[in-house]
Amino acid sequence: MRTSLCSLTLIISSIVSLHADPIITLKDNDTWVMSGDSITAQRLHTNYIEAYYRTRYPQLHLHFRNSGIGGNKTADILGRFDYDVAAWKPTIVSVELGMNDVNAAPTPEGYVAGMKKLAEQIRALPAQPLLFSSSPVNDGSLTGQWTSDRCQRLDAFTEALKSMGKTEKIPVIDQYHALLDAWGKNRILVDATSLADRAAALKPDSGVPGLEKLKAFATAWADQPHGIPLLGDAVHVRIPGQYCMAAVILKGLGADGEVSSATIKPDGTVSDSSHCKITEESAKDGKIAFTRLDECQPWPLPVAAAPALKLMPEIADLSRWMLTIPALPAGKYSASMDGTVVATLSNEELAKGWNMSVLTEGPAATRATKALALIEQLQSPLNLNWRAASKSHDAAKLADAEKAIEDCEAQIQTAVQPVAIKFEITPAVAAAPAKP
Repeated sequence: MRTSLCSLTLIISSIVSLHADPIITLKDNDTWVMSGDSITAQRLHTNYIEAYYRTRYPQLHLHFRNSGIGGNKTADILGRFDYDVAAWKPTIVSVELGMNDVNAAPTPEGYVAGMKKLAEQIRALPAQPLLFSSSPVNDGSLTGQWTSDRCQRLDAFTEALKSMGKTEKIPVIDQYHALLDAWGKNRILVDATSLADRAAALKPDSGVPGLEKLKAFATAWADQPHGIPLLGDAVHVRIPGQYCMAAVILKGLGADGEVSSATIKPDGTVSDSSHCKITEESAKDGKIAFTRLDECQPWPLPVAAAPALKLMPEIADLSRWMLTIPALPAGKYSASMDGTVVATLSNEELAKGWNMSVLTEGPAATRATKALALIEQLQSPLNLNWRAASKSHDAAKLADAEKAIEDCEAQIQTAVQPVAIKFEITPAVAAAPAKP
């Protein structure tokens, strides 16, 4: 059940945190600084995490600041801590490092010591430290079957970080192990598909040895799963991979998966609702219509991130925006929001419960896209301008940057407020058969 609007409780999952049931509370006007290396500086999974909390708790005025710099290790963040972390006056600081630390040291001792020191400095602010392991290298490595030394050593670094977190009672989110096999198996499929495509494109007279076997492989592979390209490079995956990262971190933080739910009978009456208000309901000539006002919006799902749900279907559980209509006559139904058709579903799908969070079009998706665009503007360039002014101690530029950030956050606050949506569920009209 959702907590009160003035406070939000996150329980760090025991699966990914080795401290027993630590709790952090996000309060109105909390500031969360997300520090890290180039993976954080991409402003992708960090923006998605921010978008989750802003849309899920629109009554809270929350502040998120990205403090990622490419190539950073623990010593680098310690060196810039005062002007690029503490200067924000944060109440929560997450530290996401490891990808560069494994290249700098043969053993994890220095990395763990640095993360411990960072946690101590965060607590001294005072603020709540959250330590995130690095994501895995997307090179086809699987648990115990390593494609690269870097990915293998990240395994040991992550285990050492979790052990330190348990000893020091610091929440540690292990995204490395949660993603390793899912990404590794997927990468094998993606690489095999690429090989098959290239083999199919070879000309019969190309003179390539074993061409017939390559062609046979390409033909056989045509019916196999092709995998989901995570894009980017092995270290810096792009949007689909970064959405997976955000989901794993949110799950580790014990994020509330419920947006809202409603069950409508075929006669238009409401049999159940949670975190939403249904009005203007009606049923006539097979069409069910109603207006729905939710307490919050679903987690924004960019079109480019949608393939992540094919790789990790459980991501949808983090945003359950449900509509259930049981006992409809068998057949297909067209669902529209504010006059825009957004999906065609069977009576069985509607009876089971339709999670509308997976939609990438329609009024809810349009509002989510706007909110994400404003978050991107906040984190770059506005956040970057503030960081530059803080580093140079330029008071005038710092004041200007703060004003620009305040204005942008006011726009975000408006964008994440829920609005009423008019729903219509109607029997889908089958296309007339073509005349002979």
